[in-house]
Amino acid sequence: MARSPRPGKPGHARSRAAASAPQGMPAQGIPVEQAIDLAYRHWEAGQFPEAETLCRQVLAVLPAQPDTHHLLGLMAHALGRLDLAIEHMRQACGQPMAPAAYFSNLGELCRRAGRLEEAERATRQAAARDWLAPGIWSNLGIILQEAGKLEDSARCLQRMLALAPDAPEGHNNLGNTLLLMERSGEAALRYGAALILNPLYADACSNLGKLTAALGQPEAGMALLRRALAINPRMADAYLNAAELEAGRGRWTDALNWLEALRDFAPDNPKLPGARAFIVDRLGRIAEAEAAAKGKPQ
Repeated sequence: MARSPRPGKPGHARSRAAASAPQGMPAQGIPVEQAIDLAYRHWEAGQFPEAETLCRQVLAVLPAQPDTHHLLGLMAHALGRLDLAIEHMRQACGQPMAPAAYFSNLGELCRRAGRLEEAERATRQAAARDWLAPGIWSNLGIILQEAGKLEDSARCLQRMLALAPDAPEGHNNLGNTLLLMERSGEAALRYGAALILNPLYADACSNLGKLTAALGQPEAGMALLRRALAINPRMADAYLNAAELEAGRGRWTDALNWLEALRDFAPDNPKLPGARAFIVDRLGRIAEAEAAAKGKPQ
């Protein structure tokens, strides 16, 4: 299932604090606002050490400077330090004039950390600051979906599509929510709409394939899953969906073949041991099933 985009590089989305802050001089002897701009340019060029050095110099002069904390949050996220990224992003959002993008990024980081209540609060604040931004409504809809607040999720994703009706990700994400609400027919229409807008959208193709099979059309469903894999041969969900489809009609060897193909490039996929154990058990390979359930290599 498609998720919201990663916290992005902010471009022109800066707080007003940089322009209004006292113009102290970082160690390199340049004004604070210029140092911040230069740090962002280093970040956008992939020059993390140079960007971090400038950020630290700015914070030595202005410890609460929000644009600097925002950039440090982006860098920490890119380096896999999620807790540190959230802490910096919280500080970036602590200033009254912090832009919507900062709250949206905080919400997305919190979602990735499983902190759904904070994610919802931050993203609602982002929406209050920029209620015409489709991406913010999309992020909020996904957060609410993961929190089990499905009616609210659907409303947010519908709002997103009202602002950006040609966004295939919006249709796909709304389809995911509708499917969780057991509104399968409407979900199928949304997945189909996503594919009309982007015929190469592998997530929507896989989702529609799984749903089509569940609605009693396994061959049509498998054709869609094969199409998804032709678009993206490393799409793990499509292999798992294909294995589930084949298992559902008792084709255990075919189901295992799909999982073996997945294991060839994603041996650490967290869903693989359980799925593989279930299928090899049905094939009567008990010892192998027990080893697969424990995640031992075969």
